[in-house]
Amino acid sequence: MAEAFLELPAADRKDILQTAAAELGRQATVLEKDIWVCWTLQALFTMPNAHPMAFKGGTSLSKVYGIIDRFSEDVDITLDYRCFEDDFDPFSDSTSNSQIKRFSDRLKEYVREYAYDTVLPYLRAELSELPANEHYSVEVDETGEKIWVSFPSVTEEADDYLKTQVLIELGGRNVIDPNERHGIAPYVAELTAELDYPSSEVVVLSPERTFWEKVTLIHVECNRGQLKENAERLSRHWYDLVMLNQHVSGQAAARNRDLLEDVVRHKKAFFRASYANYDACLESRLRLIPEDITLNGLRTDYEKMIDAGMMYRTPPSFDEIVESIRILERDINSW
Repeated sequence: MAEAFLELPAADRKDILQTAAAELGRQATVLEKDIWVCWTLQALFTMPNAHPMAFKGGTSLSKVYGIIDRFSEDVDITLDYRCFEDDFDPFSDSTSNSQIKRFSDRLKEYVREYAYDTVLPYLRAELSELPANEHYSVEVDETGEKIWVSFPSVTEEADDYLKTQVLIELGGRNVIDPNERHGIAPYVAELTAELDYPSSEVVVLSPERTFWEKVTLIHVECNRGQLKENAERLSRHWYDLVMLNQHVSGQAAARNRDLLEDVVRHKKAFFRASYANYDACLESRLRLIPEDITLNGLRTDYEKMIDAGMMYRTPPSFDEIVESIRILERDINSW
């Protein structure tokens, strides 16, 4: 039986990560966190009696599909709202906005209960099985939508951008289809087959739906007026969309207006905001380029991401990203 990587002495793990970093051309901190991303996914998708869910977002584009050439560090999970014990139909012709609002609030409470009553105790129990488990922790915010799995780094490399914790973003106001099943494993596993690493099969939201999720997210941010959190960690969405648009799955999505309409329908129901203007996405008034002052913030954030070693290959310049997004915005609005 292969020896488990996470049960090795810290010094041995450090040596393996540093050797792998040199061979793969990636930072040891990135490879270490990738192992913990895989541990988190393994725990979530082997959890007994788990709610139907799908892994989505940038990490799925990187880990599963290889569409983006950056390290994506968060685990974005959607719990299928249709599988909660609530028979309300938010899309019935007789449904009012106030009824949808109350339903959305109930879904948030279902997510909170699931996070606190099911996910949190399970993750803590799994961590307790590891050696020196007093150095690990799991914390959850009051909404249950953000869960942090913290781990002690063995690399001893300071990194202000890449935190020694995996953020699970848990949402319960969306659907999980179309989806596919794929296996995931850490990048270092290909170099040290004699060791056992966290790995599992996961349900993944299709990149076609992720394409339109990214488009509508960026559209809302452009309409916000001022990007939340001063653009910190937001430039990745623009980069991801450019890479998706260069991939066959993104190109297929761009021809699938029905899928865009379904994404907009769910966003209008569950992610309302006075400034969002989701209808514009379907009326040739989609916005993917924000104001200049916001672009400057995105540029700074993008440069920080590159400096942190999050990119695997030479990335496009920020100006190239902006130009590609301008063309995509024009093409979608020309439907």
